[in-house]
Amino acid sequence: MSEAASDFPPPPYTVQEVSTTQARKDLAELVNQAVYGHVHTILTRDGRRLARIIPEEDAWFYTPHWQEKLTRAKDDVAEGRVKTFDTMEEMFADLQADA
Repeated sequence: MSEAASDFPPPPYTVQEVSTTQARKDLAELVNQAVYGHVHTILTRDGRRLARIIPEEDAWFYTPHWQEKLTRAKDDVAEGRVKTFDTMEEMFADLQADA
């Protein structure tokens, strides 16, 4: 994950870190946790993050396309290029006006 994307709030799924040594022993369980429990496992060696086991349905998030979108969104917020609304109706009206 890009450094900019890591500044976003934590995701709505469980993230765990496991050493590569432990992952070799528990690979089947780690895959099952990803598939059925929506758990992301970060594989580490000597404290360094090396790789991730994630559910296939979440793979889109890590594509360059989406990482770029996250970076641009973070930059927009940091530079004040945002709008706020008091109601959802106001937000939808603004979206429709821009269309």
